[in-house]
Amino acid sequence: RSRRPRASPRRDDRRARRNARIMGFGDTQEDVTDAEGALFPIFVVSMLGTFLIPATIARLASAATKTERGSGEGKGDAASSKKQTQTISTEISDVESEWGKAAMASMKRRKMTTGRRVGGLFRGTNLWYTLGWIVMIALSVYITRTPLQEKRFDPYDILDLRVGASTKEIKSAYRKLSLKYHPDKNPDPAAAVYFAESIAPAYKTLTDDVARENYEKYGHPDGKQSTKLGIALPEQLFGKGGMAPVMLIVLVVGGIMLPLFIAMCSIRKMNKFGGNNVLKQTQVNYARMLKPVLALSKVPETLAVAHEFIETPFLDGQDAAVSQLLKDYKNEYESKDQKLMKRLPTIIKAHMLILTQTSRRAASLPPVLSADAKKLVLTLPRLIEELLKIAAMPINRAGHSYARPQISVMEFYQCFTQGVPLSSRKRDEDGNASLLQLPHFSTENLNGVAKKCKSLHALMKLSSEDRKKLLIDARFSEAATKDVERQLAVIPRVTTFEAKISVDDDDDTIMEGDFVTAKLKIKIGRSGGPLGGALPPLPFCAADRTEGWRVFVYDQSTNTLLASSTLKQRDVEKAERGDEPLDLSVQFVGLPSGMYNVGVSLMSDYWIGVDAKVSCMMKVLKPTATNVAAREAKSASRSDVTKPNAEVEEEESSESDYSDDDEDDYSDEDYPSDETGTSESDDEARARIDAMRRPEQTKNTVKEGATAAKPASVPQRKTSTFGQKAAAARPSIPGQAVVQQTPATEKPVVAEEVKPDTVDNVD
Repeated sequence: RSRRPRASPRRDDRRARRNARIMGFGDTQEDVTDAEGALFPIFVVSMLGTFLIPATIARLASAATKTERGSGEGKGDAASSKKQTQTISTEISDVESEWGKAAMASMKRRKMTTGRRVGGLFRGTNLWYTLGWIVMIALSVYITRTPLQEKRFDPYDILDLRVGASTKEIKSAYRKLSLKYHPDKNPDPAAAVYFAESIAPAYKTLTDDVARENYEKYGHPDGKQSTKLGIALPEQLFGKGGMAPVMLIVLVVGGIMLPLFIAMCSIRKMNKFGGNNVLKQTQVNYARMLKPVLALSKVPETLAVAHEFIETPFLDGQDAAVSQLLKDYKNEYESKDQKLMKRLPTIIKAHMLILTQTSRRAASLPPVLSADAKKLVLTLPRLIEELLKIAAMPINRAGHSYARPQISVMEFYQCFTQGVPLSSRKRDEDGNASLLQLPHFSTENLNGVAKKCKSLHALMKLSSEDRKKLLIDARFSEAATKDVERQLAVIPRVTTFEAKISVDDDDDTIMEGDFVTAKLKIKIGRSGGPLGGALPPLPFCAADRTEGWRVFVYDQSTNTLLASSTLKQRDVEKAERGDEPLDLSVQFVGLPSGMYNVGVSLMSDYWIGVDAKVSCMMKVLKPTATNVAAREAKSASRSDVTKPNAEVEEEESSESDYSDDDEDDYSDEDYPSDETGTSESDDEARARIDAMRRPEQTKNTVKEGATAAKPASVPQRKTSTFGQKAAAARPSIPGQAVVQQTPATEKPVVAEEVKPDTVDNVD
């Protein structure tokens, strides 16, 4: 006999679900991907906007700041807001002269047109920003036009019935739709798909009691459904739908090959280029060419050995053009130097093109050299900056370097920017060169002005009427005179430049190894008012540059650069627009003992004849016990004036306690002696020293009763490691006078007692 299984709710539920699957009510296989790909664009837009929007805002803010400064409308800080910035005049009175034509071409080159603004969006970093926004906008439009919600299965809506319709009504509605969409009645494939995917499942759902009950209760024929979680990625990315080979290729190329290629390019660039996007071979060439004393005429020769210029091809037809330039500029370089003529042709070509820029003859170059000249002018500023960095490399442990190479490079930077020949500029004299940077000045009409005003500084001191009369007498036209006045209103003047060298809190006593501070006060002014960061006119230089200032502290007798500092843009604006001078501190390690003539220079890399220089005498003492005691006493006397009496008494009491403890410690026979630095006791040391001095006292008829005083034990001033080892092993500085030192084999000499009034005379 066969028994019929007992009915149970669990078995009935499984049976109902099996029937629902057979009837096609739903698919129980979960798919975590976005089959339709509707959510993937939202994911891309959100990730792209996370990085693109903040970066764009920061870039626009930076561009707005530069535009505000460039237009001369910067507000500055609260202290400098009272001064109005001047507006750079674009008017040129004499447009027929050489300077007028060059100025017009420069303004045309700087003028921002609509085409240049649009073209700027597709150059450099802006290209990536533009592409990112194009992709983001396109995806946003696609998202707005694509339905994001999946259509819900509603059998009543498909059969056009009311909720709760009877079985008769359901069959009648199904019969009507079958006559319209059944494949036997309608050959249209779309109708067959609609009948199989919508009409038939809707009829089966409403005619099955379990499926209908599940739908009316849970909204799905299969009953209650679990929450479906997935990722916003289309199924094609996982190889479905025949996309597996394509996705494999994409993963290999995009995930392996492309990152590897980018890494190789980055490593190759890091190995080839150094800082400031300069080739490392160029840095090596510059380091070999630099000399301790680099003359101004040697700077173009040094810059020409850059590997960027060596890699520039030497085209056919350039040989004759370069030979002609060698003849034209024979006064600008050492034409008798045979080593110079044996260089590579590309180096000689670069050398001549540099001299062409400083001679204002770039417009008259033959076409075969014009392209190389434009590229050279745009490349040269960063090469000059790199040369300054290499020239500042330390030559000793104190961090000092050579001064003359950096000063010569700065002087060349000025000539390069203003287009002034190097031959017109003598060492430490900027007279004719400073006048040649003015509009309409040339070597032909320079003498008429130079007879009465030998420099730019002297010309700026004259009143407007006297200056106009002088220019008219020198055969300058009225239009040329107006152009000169406009240029003089833009050229800066250093109205205040003071320097004080001290140690710490205004302590004038400087010893070996101290960290010395040069405190400067700088004030810059212009007759036309502050520029506010605007670019002054630059007719003869195609490279758009901004003004820069550098401070050099150096020993004038030994060619030793002690320290240098570059003024930041906010410091320059404060020095130009502030009511008070700019306070600037430059620190350096002190030199060996002696008297030094320290020069402090403020140099511009833009204008000629606006530099300022002061000289300070610096006396460096040896860190002997007497000198240290004198400085400590001076410091203590200064602090006693400011401290209350109670604090002074408390400090003296603590010092007395400390001295008592020290005496106990010094009594130890194993403690090193103050005088000898050995383990012998103080009594033994004094006895030995007295025995050494007694013959000398007898020979020199020293008065009876005179005894050698024991040097006081004074706490040593904290100095740098360089200062502590100065007497033992101090590196020699090229060009510095040799200081005579006691040989190591001789016995140590103990200093005699020195009176307080002769402390300054101690070597």
